Amino acid sequence: MLSSRIRILTRGYILIADLGIILPTVEKIKANEEKIESERLLLPPVEIVVVAHNPDEWFSEVLASFAVQNYPNIRVTVLATNSIESIEKLAAEYLPQAEVHPVSSSHGVGRNFNTLLERQEHPAFYLFCHHDVSLAPDAVRLMVEESFRSNAAVIGPKVVNWDRPNELLDVGYEMDKFGYPISRVEKGELDQEQHDAVSEVFVVSTTATLVRADLFEALGGFDEVMGMIGEDVDLCWRSKIAGAKVMVVPLAIARHREEPGNYQISNSQMKNRERHRLRGLLSNYGMLHSVRVLPQAFIFSMVFAISGVFSGNLSRLKIFLDTWGWNLFHTKSLLEKRKCLKRLRQVPDSGIRQMQVRGVAPVKRLFVHPEHSGSYSEQSKGRFSLFLQEMRSGPSRVSLAFLIAASVIFIFGSRHLITRSTPVVGDLVPFDLGIKGTFDLWFSSQWQTGIGYEGVHPNALGIIGVLGIFFWGCMGFLRLVLTLGMVPIGVLGIWFLLKPFNSAWMKTAGAVIYFVAPVAYQSISTGSWDGLILFGCLPWMLLFLARASRSSPFGPIGGPTSRFAFEADIFREVLTLGFILGLVFSFSPLVLFAVTLTVVCLCVGSLVAGWKLGFSRLFLILILSYAMAAALNFPWILDYFFSDFSWNTIFHTRSTVAETVDLLGALRLQTELGQNSVFGWGFPALAFVPLMLARGERWAWAVRGCSLYLAGVAAIWVNGMGYLPFVLPRAEVLLVPAALGVAVASAMGVGSLQRDLQTYKFGWRQLIPVTAIIASCLVILPVLGSAFSGDWGIPDDELNDVLFSEEETNQNIRVLWIGDDDLLAASGRQFLDNFTISITSTLESTFIDRWQPPEQPADQFVAEAFDLALKNGTTNLGKLLAPFGITDVVLIEKSAPLPSKGLSVELPEKLKLSLSRQLDLAKIEIAPGINRYRNLSAFGFASSVEGVALIDKQFRTYASGTQPLSVSSLVATGATGTSYQGMIKQNSEVYLAFPFSDHWKAKLNGQTIQPSIALGWGTGYFSEESGLLEVTYETGKKHIYLMSLQCLLWFVAFVGLARSLATARRVQL
Repeated sequence: MLSSRIRILTRGYILIADLGIILPTVEKIKANEEKIESERLLLPPVEIVVVAHNPDEWFSEVLASFAVQNYPNIRVTVLATNSIESIEKLAAEYLPQAEVHPVSSSHGVGRNFNTLLERQEHPAFYLFCHHDVSLAPDAVRLMVEESFRSNAAVIGPKVVNWDRPNELLDVGYEMDKFGYPISRVEKGELDQEQHDAVSEVFVVSTTATLVRADLFEALGGFDEVMGMIGEDVDLCWRSKIAGAKVMVVPLAIARHREEPGNYQISNSQMKNRERHRLRGLLSNYGMLHSVRVLPQAFIFSMVFAISGVFSGNLSRLKIFLDTWGWNLFHTKSLLEKRKCLKRLRQVPDSGIRQMQVRGVAPVKRLFVHPEHSGSYSEQSKGRFSLFLQEMRSGPSRVSLAFLIAASVIFIFGSRHLITRSTPVVGDLVPFDLGIKGTFDLWFSSQWQTGIGYEGVHPNALGIIGVLGIFFWGCMGFLRLVLTLGMVPIGVLGIWFLLKPFNSAWMKTAGAVIYFVAPVAYQSISTGSWDGLILFGCLPWMLLFLARASRSSPFGPIGGPTSRFAFEADIFREVLTLGFILGLVFSFSPLVLFAVTLTVVCLCVGSLVAGWKLGFSRLFLILILSYAMAAALNFPWILDYFFSDFSWNTIFHTRSTVAETVDLLGALRLQTELGQNSVFGWGFPALAFVPLMLARGERWAWAVRGCSLYLAGVAAIWVNGMGYLPFVLPRAEVLLVPAALGVAVASAMGVGSLQRDLQTYKFGWRQLIPVTAIIASCLVILPVLGSAFSGDWGIPDDELNDVLFSEEETNQNIRVLWIGDDDLLAASGRQFLDNFTISITSTLESTFIDRWQPPEQPADQFVAEAFDLALKNGTTNLGKLLAPFGITDVVLIEKSAPLPSKGLSVELPEKLKLSLSRQLDLAKIEIAPGINRYRNLSAFGFASSVEGVALIDKQFRTYASGTQPLSVSSLVATGATGTSYQGMIKQNSEVYLAFPFSDHWKAKLNGQTIQPSIALGWGTGYFSEESGLLEVTYETGKKHIYLMSLQCLLWFVAFVGLARSLATARRVQL
């Protein structure tokens, strides 16, 4: 019955007619089995090796993909890091012939894969796979075929997402010279067959890697020290060195789940990646190429680590130290690896370098759009590319045009200051100490200025030292940057201040007006560093205050919030404003006056405009910021301000004698009397334009800007009228808030022309744009003209050139200066009501002269000596000044010697006549308006005295004596004035013109001498024998601990600020 239903077909098949089924005959089945077995014997064997670490339910699909491969000669080995029973049971369902071996999870995949080398027999190929990879049925066959076709020894498939097979994960990697792998696909890139061509790459991932077994054995397998992460890069690099090809076969597809599967839980991925990357550099490059590449890699890693400190990411520094330390600890295995690789090397480093890509991968990521990046760190790296994109598109082209034009004008106008040297005029003094000298002076409790003082130095010295490190000790270049750099810093601050208004034209208008304001260039020409510092920093202060107020568009108070505004965070805002205040205060205490004036103007402007302002929040953040700034400078504030507080400690000893600006000039922002330029009237015109047009938040900020402008002008007027019990700072400082106010108001005017003018009916307001254009042209033209000088009008000649000569190498001196405060580089004390007297340790103006110590009792002796000379009570003023170390007296009536022009303030004739009558002061004609008197009776700072006892004697007793002195100066042995030495005679005295202190240590022939009080105030030593005397100042340990604690406080504040800024987010609208 059944046989009637079966029909025998040709080619070994039978048909069951009733069931409609075609089956092969027994002979056909046997023939197929024999064919498969013959093909299996002919094809090279491939062993698939996978490390199973805590596999989940998806592991069965992984094993099934191995079972359905259409490549017949396959063997599967599973290396289990946990219990093998469950793995064996699961593998038996799909791969009965599979082998399962236990391995340790702490060894990492590289060492676990290397267990295969312990076998006696090896297949032709190993296919190393992660435990979360599913292969397409033809993946193995395609990779083996391509290996023979291209003679490739390392083959990788196209890796796609497990759940979304159209999303590419990996099609091989390129590599730069520092060992950074560079993916050939972007994050989230879709597979559109754009990478389907077989191509040679530098690295294929161990996600799925076919490796020729003989090469794997020759290379010694994976680097077992690496464990996991980076072992694939190292294997492919060594394969390239051995002359093997590394290729990708995109038609062979592998799906990857990207399960974490951390084999070394104790170390982070980043730490392992950097460790192993550096190990690859140290081991895989030849000796000559290592000498070239490794220093570059070290510098790059160090810069990257330091940038992490500045961005608040301290893990970068930790990883940097750990990476180099870990590799140093594994030096022995590195040398062994290099020795083995040397025997296998077939391709020189030059050939390897040709296979690598140019440039450095982390630097290139700066130009990657964040949409193509997955992590937040990559998004932050892509902000630079966003900036470039914004600058290239839309209305920001006007911003780019301004940036180029302003840069050209500023560089052209500063060309002589850049290519030559910046003259020493006014406060623009040189940074004459190196990095070490600056830090030594900052940590020292000895003041070189004045007649001596023990206390805390301003933090500006330490900040200059830190900046000097980043400028590689080029202190002159640092001075140039801090001088000229204040202008672009201030313009950039205006730019960010106006960014929330979401108008490129407003940003550009504000930046243009602030850039062309003559205040900054007048500060350069007169040497007012306080003016330059405030010009650069005050826009940033206003930005932080605006954010603190949460006034629209910086917040929701009074109007809508801009998409460029940041989320409210009192901690971050206090840290930001407080840190900047503390930083600027250490250079110029006038910042307190400027910020307080700005806050008052914001409040008054808000009341006048009728616009809401977050008063309570603003004042809370301001008070906390003041507290933080005070904490950062607390030792100096306590020592310098509270010990002898007066208005002079902030505003110096200025007088109105040197004032060179009137009310009309202040309205035009012109600081020179008699500058009746019509061009300056463009500033008030621009300031008041928005008051006739603006609406909304533009109206509020226009009124606030006008308040700042009028406040600065009013301060000039009040100061000139003498209504205050003290004299305000010079005009360049007072007009900085006015210039800032004009810039803000002008920007609001442009915004009102864009958005508000069209809301009015046709009338006289339509003429306002013409007025604004004319006013803008008026204020821009003077800057263009000033740029042709090449130095912004700063005098070419300087006092240092005429007062100091190279022949005068004696450092054991003190110089007493008399002149108007605006003419002197050094700070000082009031003298003859309208003038200043200051004492420095050299004839050259230096950076440390910007601060004078608090007044000491001995200062009264100096004042009495001059008072006596002015009353014709003595003709030996030099003798009276000698105990204070004063070797020279310099009268300054001009800020710069002829033929240069500069400020000029004449000294009283009475003073000049009294000095000319002194028998022990030899006058030296320097230049008109600049006179120097050499003290013929001078001791110097440190001297050996014979003939007259100074110890236990009072100053007035010495002054009335007539017995001559035999004095020989000691020799200074350091640049900071803290050590002196010299040969002294028996029974002689050594006198230091410094208030008595036991921190001065004297040793005679190696034996310590105890100090005594000399002349009622100074420090003296008595020597009973002759020999070599060495005197050194030693700072107390308490002072060093205090300064170290202050350094720690600054570091903590900086790190906190950096971390808070790194987490700042814009508001989500």
